[in-house]
Amino acid sequence: MKTLRFPALLLAAAALTAGADACIKALTLDEMVAKTDAAVVGEVTSVRSVKSHVEGHGDFIYTLVTVEGEDLYSGETRSIETAFVGGTYEGESMLVTSMPSPSEYRIGNEVVVFSAPVEDWHPEVGRSLYAAMGGIFRVHNGVVFGKGEGFAVEGNQRVELLRENIQAALVAKRGGKQ
Repeated sequence: MKTLRFPALLLAAAALTAGADACIKALTLDEMVAKTDAAVVGEVTSVRSVKSHVEGHGDFIYTLVTVEGEDLYSGETRSIETAFVGGTYEGESMLVTSMPSPSEYRIGNEVVVFSAPVEDWHPEVGRSLYAAMGGIFRVHNGVVFGKGEGFAVEGNQRVELLRENIQAALVAKRGGKQ
């Protein structure tokens, strides 16, 4: 298996990501909501990878994760495909320090993903998993597992509480308008 790991490639990946600052910056829930337009809680139903060449930067592998469930911003049922830089494509791997662990996005897992539109990654990639590993949280028996200080979901909390907190953050995002 060929692995792309050199620092220049990682720097180029950071330069291309819409959430490059978020990959290395602590984000509160309010900040995460301000930078994204969707948070979906549901089941991972598909995982696939694509590869593209970026002139002057080399090859990039993107992992696309599909989650089907409820959009916590709108309350509507939603299927969302969101991507992050890194993964494995046809036996070639690209490792990025901020990418989620494969155990987080296994098919069948229940998760919360925060996502935003992205441009110029790959023709098949329209959305990013915002803040990469900081934008996906495992869920079990209705409890969202927090990741600690500096993450949008710091501590474990029920999905219902996260939904309420997101709604409050959306009001703040709109300048206090509901």
